[in-house]
Amino acid sequence: MRLFDPVDVPLLAEVLAARDIDAVWSELRQDWGEAAPVSLGSDARAWLVSGYQTLATLARGSGMVTTDTGAWNGEPSGPLPASFRPSFEPGSTRKVETASGPVHARLRGPVDEVLEAVDAAEVGRITRDVCQEVVDRLVAGESADLMRDYVVPVSHLAFAAVLGLDPRTGRQVFEIADDLAAGRGDSAIVDELSFLLGGQVMGRDASGGLTPIGLLAQHSGYEGTAEAVTGMLSLVTSASLGVQAWLGQALLLALSDEGFLRRLAGGRLGTDEALDEVLWNASPVTVLVPRFAVKEGHLFGDDAYVERGDAVLLAVGAAASDPRIRGDAWDGLGNRAHLAWGAGAHRCPAPRQARLIVRTAVETLLRQLEPALATRAEEIRWVPDLRFRRPAALPVTFRATSSSPWAE
Repeated sequence: MRLFDPVDVPLLAEVLAARDIDAVWSELRQDWGEAAPVSLGSDARAWLVSGYQTLATLARGSGMVTTDTGAWNGEPSGPLPASFRPSFEPGSTRKVETASGPVHARLRGPVDEVLEAVDAAEVGRITRDVCQEVVDRLVAGESADLMRDYVVPVSHLAFAAVLGLDPRTGRQVFEIADDLAAGRGDSAIVDELSFLLGGQVMGRDASGGLTPIGLLAQHSGYEGTAEAVTGMLSLVTSASLGVQAWLGQALLLALSDEGFLRRLAGGRLGTDEALDEVLWNASPVTVLVPRFAVKEGHLFGDDAYVERGDAVLLAVGAAASDPRIRGDAWDGLGNRAHLAWGAGAHRCPAPRQARLIVRTAVETLLRQLEPALATRAEEIRWVPDLRFRRPAALPVTFRATSSSPWAE
């Protein structure tokens, strides 16, 4: 079977928005095997890969696929859905996500160097302050949307402060990054981002050295201002949406599963183990950055024949539901082979910082307030995002904390 052989194929946007996505993964495997042809819209298609071993092989860099969007053989008859466009359409400047080979290594190097130099204790301190500031705005006995009123501001303000951005500029930068990731931006917004960051890059930290965002902007690995701005944009986009998805999923699970909440609060699971459980059972990452076949053949089994340039989507959100790696006796405690942050050269650049922020945000909220879902978990709607699975809203009411397991 080739990508365009079947007449009717699943619509990717519907897969991403499914309320019970594990059921969708199971249905796709039953109907198509581990690689399902899906429609991107506008007569464009892609292979959606859900088998764990194939995901791991392709993510780690097998030489069979590339992230270079210029390799795509697709010719959509019209515009793709807004949230898909940033991942499929080549930009005017090089992006670390879509670069490959030596160019990718050069663009990725500055990001890794700067994040490696960020002190973990400082991340924890900053995040505690930010979370406390946001929690103080939430009032017991009232209603709120945790995504709008807690998850998004915490993700923006915490990462902005870690990078050395002042609160006002940080909020603007991350809002712009979120808009661009959702396909709502244009070159004018990129210019605005460049202007905003230009006022921050010479900022100094407490010791008198350049802030992380300043170090990144002036890194010698970049060939000009455009690459530096694009590098910063890549970092803040992944950081913001990744934290929103992980924190949102963790809070939803805590509010809808009493057993998980009690384990999270000091029982069988500690917070880190509970967050790993989220990465397995409610992955915040649905699909990695798209890949494109650089050779043709049976790249992932005898049932599918891949042509050069076919789009290949690595559905790491389906990895944990692969029956070949999880049996009745499987215990994922401490297992971090979930692939949620990718693997190989294109792995997530900030999993350590993201974990610190999400852990602190979960603990701060649940220890000081007792949110209760104001709707059934099955009614939660999902943002139609290609890469990150996060609730569109988490409506809650706040109760007194006397009955919370965190208060025991």
